[in-house]
Amino acid sequence: MNRIFLIFVSLILSATSLTMQGQQTATKYVLTLEEVIEIAKEQSPQAIQARHRFRASYFSFISYKATFLPKLTLTTQPTSYDKSIRTIESVNKQTGEIEYDEAKTNALTSTAGLALSQNIGFTGGNISLSSDFKRNQDFLKKNSAAATKFTTIPVSLSISQPLNGYNQFRWDKQIEPLRYEEARQNYIVAMEQVSTRAVMNFFSLAIAEVNLKMRETNLKNQTELFEIAKGRFELGGIAEDGLLNVELRLMQAQSQLNSAMLDIESSRSQLRSFLGFRDNVDVETLTDRVIPTFKVDYEEALNYALTRNPDIISYNRQILEAERDVALAKSRTGITMNLDASFGTNKTGYTFNDAYSPRFDDREGISLRINIPILDWSQTRNRYRNAQSQMEVTEAQVQQQETEFKQDIFLQVSSFNMQEDQLRIAAKSDTIAQAGYNIAYQRYMMGKGNVTDLNIADTQKDEAIIGYMRELRTYWNLYYTVRRITLFDFWTNKPIEEDFDRLIGD
Repeated sequence: MNRIFLIFVSLILSATSLTMQGQQTATKYVLTLEEVIEIAKEQSPQAIQARHRFRASYFSFISYKATFLPKLTLTTQPTSYDKSIRTIESVNKQTGEIEYDEAKTNALTSTAGLALSQNIGFTGGNISLSSDFKRNQDFLKKNSAAATKFTTIPVSLSISQPLNGYNQFRWDKQIEPLRYEEARQNYIVAMEQVSTRAVMNFFSLAIAEVNLKMRETNLKNQTELFEIAKGRFELGGIAEDGLLNVELRLMQAQSQLNSAMLDIESSRSQLRSFLGFRDNVDVETLTDRVIPTFKVDYEEALNYALTRNPDIISYNRQILEAERDVALAKSRTGITMNLDASFGTNKTGYTFNDAYSPRFDDREGISLRINIPILDWSQTRNRYRNAQSQMEVTEAQVQQQETEFKQDIFLQVSSFNMQEDQLRIAAKSDTIAQAGYNIAYQRYMMGKGNVTDLNIADTQKDEAIIGYMRELRTYWNLYYTVRRITLFDFWTNKPIEEDFDRLIGD
């Protein structure tokens, strides 16, 4: 029995171990740069945040457009019960003495109102059509016909219009569409920024992979060289310092391999996190050394940037907002006026039918509110001057930003156009350095070269390989930087667009 029990437990443990091993097996992806960019745009945290920022801007714009649509509002207070005693103060006309009386209240009140309102974009005012109803039941008059009283306003037309010359709606119609267009273009820019980060993370891992393979090869070569050096030392072919030099290079190769292994794990983890993958996903890169060969015309790039880049839209919006603030501050200086008018009917009755009988009383009201500052210690005037100064500051800042913007476009376009040559030089240097190392290695193996020349060739070979990969990274980084600034793909000769309907519908 004990033997059977032990066998049974062993089988369970073995099955559990196999299951855990299967769960811990990492899913492996070999990704190209294009695939990394597509995945990053779809599921990276940065892309997800950009989508939510755009959606917030979209719903804010929809909310703004709703301000020009009619609104129907129902306001009601179903029950309001009041039972209290109040003291009423009065003066006796005959004696001149102050007298106090008590007034008791024991009533239930219900109110309801329906209003249809509309903002007037042309004038900046508001117009509304409303109907109100009130029912009051006095419990102190239980046996009286007047215990219940109805008060109604069947129809009332109200108008409110500021007369200070400032129209908030007119400014909103200029600014809000610009703000939404800026949000749309900002989303496209955010996606290009995701592409740029994808390039950096991709090549960080790609360079780490190249470096690891290079360090593994170097360690293998240094091990062989050390064995050869020991043999030559024993035969008296080299001095002891020569042997120690080769052994030192072997130790350095082992140390560099350990560092390369740490670097590749760090780069892989960073890319995995950037793409939103889980920890059990293993990522490797597949680098294509073929690049598109084309040049970007500066004037064309500048034209696209000035018409599509959200920074330009932002500059225009900032100027408009500054002008709006000046107009608002100016409207609050001196005399300000507001016109309120209402026209309608009202009725009272002790039954519901009486309150809505065909014969109504007219209800009219017109008021003109005038605000005349007499002594405000120049507050309104200083606010107006402050707004003017702020507008001048904004104009100067925008002008400076536009100048720097154009300079940045020139720098990025020039750098991109030169990078193809830089990459060609790096590729040629890699080929030459590799050939030089092979020659130095063969000379050393034949006993015709020294270890110093071999070490120098080895270092140059390593630097050339990494240098080429870095130049390749710089090329793609500049390519997506130019795309981000201009929002135009000069490779395919097409503007960069996004399916915003899909973003909103997700």
